[in-house]
Amino acid sequence: MKKLLLVDGNSMLFRAYYATVYGRPMTTSQGLPTNAVFGFANMMQKALDLISPDSVLVAFDAGKHTFRHELYSEYKGGRKPAPDDLVPQFGMVRDYLDGFGIRWVEMQDIEADDLIGTLSLKASDYETTILTSDHDLLQLIDDTTSVLLMKKGLTDMDRMDSAALKEQMGIRPSQIIDLKGLMGDHSDNIPGIPGIGEKTALKLLSQYDTVEGVLAHKDEIKGALGNKVREGEDSARLSKTLATIKRDVVLDFTADDCVFRPDYTSLVRFLKSLEMNTLAAKYTERITETASAAAQAAGYRRVQSVDPSFLEQDCAVYVDGSADMYLRAEVYGLALCSGDECCYISLEDVRKDQDLLAYLVADAPHKIGYDVKRSLHLLKRAGIPVSFHDDAMIMASLADSTLTSTDKIFDSYDLHTSVSYEDVYGRPSRPKLPDAEAQTAFACESAGNVMTLFAKTADTIKEEGMTDLYRSIEMPLTFILFEMEEEGIVCDINVLSEIAADMKAEMDGEMDAVYAISGREFNINSPKQLGEVLYDELGLPSGKKRSTSADVLEHLRKYHPVIDHILKYRKLQKIYSTYAEGLQKYICPDGKIHTIYNQCATQTGRLSSSEPNLQNISVRDEQGKLIRKAFLPSEGNVLISSDYHPIELRMLAHMADEKGLIDAFNSGIDIHTRTAMDVFDVSEDQVDSVMRRRAKTVNFGIVYGISDFGLAEQLGISRKEAAEFIHRYYKSYPGIRSYMQKIVEDCEKDGYVVTLCGRRRDIPEIRDKNRMIREFGKRAAMNAPIQGSAADLIKIAMIHIDKAIKQAGLRSRMILQVHDELIFDVPEEEKDTMQKLIEEGMVSAMKLKVPLTVECSVGRSWYEAK
Repeated sequence: MKKLLLVDGNSMLFRAYYATVYGRPMTTSQGLPTNAVFGFANMMQKALDLISPDSVLVAFDAGKHTFRHELYSEYKGGRKPAPDDLVPQFGMVRDYLDGFGIRWVEMQDIEADDLIGTLSLKASDYETTILTSDHDLLQLIDDTTSVLLMKKGLTDMDRMDSAALKEQMGIRPSQIIDLKGLMGDHSDNIPGIPGIGEKTALKLLSQYDTVEGVLAHKDEIKGALGNKVREGEDSARLSKTLATIKRDVVLDFTADDCVFRPDYTSLVRFLKSLEMNTLAAKYTERITETASAAAQAAGYRRVQSVDPSFLEQDCAVYVDGSADMYLRAEVYGLALCSGDECCYISLEDVRKDQDLLAYLVADAPHKIGYDVKRSLHLLKRAGIPVSFHDDAMIMASLADSTLTSTDKIFDSYDLHTSVSYEDVYGRPSRPKLPDAEAQTAFACESAGNVMTLFAKTADTIKEEGMTDLYRSIEMPLTFILFEMEEEGIVCDINVLSEIAADMKAEMDGEMDAVYAISGREFNINSPKQLGEVLYDELGLPSGKKRSTSADVLEHLRKYHPVIDHILKYRKLQKIYSTYAEGLQKYICPDGKIHTIYNQCATQTGRLSSSEPNLQNISVRDEQGKLIRKAFLPSEGNVLISSDYHPIELRMLAHMADEKGLIDAFNSGIDIHTRTAMDVFDVSEDQVDSVMRRRAKTVNFGIVYGISDFGLAEQLGISRKEAAEFIHRYYKSYPGIRSYMQKIVEDCEKDGYVVTLCGRRRDIPEIRDKNRMIREFGKRAAMNAPIQGSAADLIKIAMIHIDKAIKQAGLRSRMILQVHDELIFDVPEEEKDTMQKLIEEGMVSAMKLKVPLTVECSVGRSWYEAK
């Protein structure tokens, strides 16, 4: 007979709290109380060890009001509010259960007792044990149900069945409600019959069996007791009703849906997050045992050579390797999953298996990877070529644009492994030799997850019309980005050091100026000390928070000259630490920086750069641009930089079909000058620098759904002036307003927007109850199709140019992409050819209603080429 464990969640949590609250305080280093969760976890594990259940359910009370309050408004009326340090642990204990893999339930107006009572009745084919400290649940005891009653502390439990209850109290389980009807229950504020206690109630039940039996013989009961029974008749009937557990709650699950599959990896992660390291350590040793069991149950095999029949099937290839940056990571082996079977083979054995090596490079069967670009890096250095056809990571991020990380992807599709990477290989600070069975289970389960993810996302992409986007743009781009990362860009550490030294001297000068104005030295990087100087000593106006953030300091510029020096110091410090000094650690032995391009990290489809981020090197000020002097071509080469002219405005003109903007772009006039002419109603020669700057700000602001408040902030004008400016802009270009309104309306209806190439961006925020979040959603809806289409455009251009370079047999290489800019490392003799090739590839990438134009420049450094 299968076993079912039902746990009275609230009862156990309160017991856990009061059993531990008077000992040594248990809190995290941030002061979060954890004693109740600790106690609950210990009691839970004791019950699990004792029972070894097949299914487990923990039931909680959902709130203070239940259907019993309709019968008796004072029900549970005497209870004190939960202690303050227990309140946050109600949510934490649910997180504990989620981490462990234990199902829990709560239902409005229904108590945990009723949920337990209903499931125990329905699960008649299970041997059921109820864990509680509440005697009310003893009424549920029957031939297949017993109660594990908590007595003292966290581990003292008493198993109660019919015989034990008869021996201890002299009554049957069904008489528990009669006992409560007569004597009441102080903890639940059930009145019973005033003046009758447990001893008297048990005596009455031994004579008359039930409340109804006692009341039927009320006139026979003599003396004061008889008077109490007769006067308390209504109260006894009500009390029995209140004490009776409801057993017909409508449940949308069964005991079979509560199968207990412990996730020790997730549990250990949760316990460590609460700094319960000793308790976590007790579960760590179970992880390998679980992995071994999972591997055996799933039929995962560790092989020295792959069976020939397997090599006739499509499969997912999981590259089992170290978690280092791709340039340093090493491969341990491969896990292959066909869907029906999975196997693991070490790198050493892969190299010996000639049939497998031939299979891996063949155009067929189909091979699916996850983060193919990283896999290609690891495999290339291991000398194992693989022809991947699909990337499940890219497919998942296309199917749902909100999934911008591996954790989000696998959590969304509920794809996990019985052991984690850390369980198998340890942490970077404490690596460990992997257990073979745990390694096999982890890698094979990972390969299985990749296959599952591929199957689940393929139909979505097809249904949402993104197959061509995936096949024609995203997958080809993966291989181009792989080559760009492999190539890298030369970075001269000596140039960086010189810039760092100059910048440090400039920083020191700004810091000295701050000290001189302030009248003393202090830690300029300490918000507390800076706040004291600004608000206490210099008397600058402050809000309640006394903030020293950049936006607050910008508003304080007009009050004191020290602010200019502080902001200048901060800007220099950021450039110094992030780039002048920070970039030096990324220079590899080949003298190059090999950044990583993230294809799935943004919702709009734009590429991002990391380790290091080369897309954030500022070009808005001279100090930021100086960093580009350190980026050089290869020996004997030059760098070519090619940048689209304001591409997002061109996209806006095309997508909105706005005649005014289209005419402006087709005429070749500077778009910001033309906008100033239209908005201010002046001729071209009357447009001054202020007009053009304002027009430029609103042009780019409109693309991002700028508000009058935002425009006022950027231009330093009143909100009323900004609103009037935006009004005049839309009056000049009515097609843009109509387009933006329709985009928002469609997004509110559909929940997503689409780029010119069919890329979808999901925008759930547009339907949020919070107005601020909804407004963000509207701005995202306005911007995403434009920014996303521009991102698709540069990707298409990269694909065209890469193909043209290879077809022409050139030695030039595309090495960087920075939003709308492409950078190439080009031999001197190919310079003219490449400029034509690059321009053609970028200009012809899309056919728009406005011309695409680019600016190509050549230099001996990235600084010169931009």
